Amino acid sequence: MNKQKNVTFSIPMKDAAYSGFAPDSEITIHAGEGVLMVTPKEMTVLQATQAAMALIEVMCTLIGGIKDACGECGERRCTGSCPYGPLQESGKCPYWDAEPEVELSDSARKQMGIPLDAKLQLLPNEGEGLVCAADYDHDITDIPAQVLAALDMAGVCRGRLDEAVMNNEVICHG
Repeated sequence: MNKQKNVTFSIPMKDAAYSGFAPDSEITIHAGEGVLMVTPKEMTVLQATQAAMALIEVMCTLIGGIKDACGECGERRCTGSCPYGPLQESGKCPYWDAEPEVELSDSARKQMGIPLDAKLQLLPNEGEGLVCAADYDHDITDIPAQVLAALDMAGVCRGRLDEAVMNNEVICHG
């Protein structure tokens, strides 16, 4: 028999009141990767728009933190240099068309002893290359396209972003 464990959170009364939650009100919990959002079970259109505004404010704070950690790309593109890779086209970031460096079938991964969920790395040599499991778990290709588009609009440096993701850097401290 599978027993489900619950986690209990305490919300200061002033925060609950500001958010429009009565102590006995029913709530809905929305769970996403790395986030929990609590809303009233029933919301009016105005309440929903206020919740959307609060989410936009949080999003802006998070994107600002990422931009502070990664810096801006614009200056590097304008000078024709980028410490994260050669500019193939003048003014075009080398990370603009980021996609997985190497892809292997599941059967090839099994033969090589590489876990199915491991990132792959290509170590090129003249006329040949060595494919192996990467020494990192995530890279820029793991960022959803919509989030990457928002980061681009903010001017975040994709090369530095990729480096920060691969190094699992902590940028937000509550």
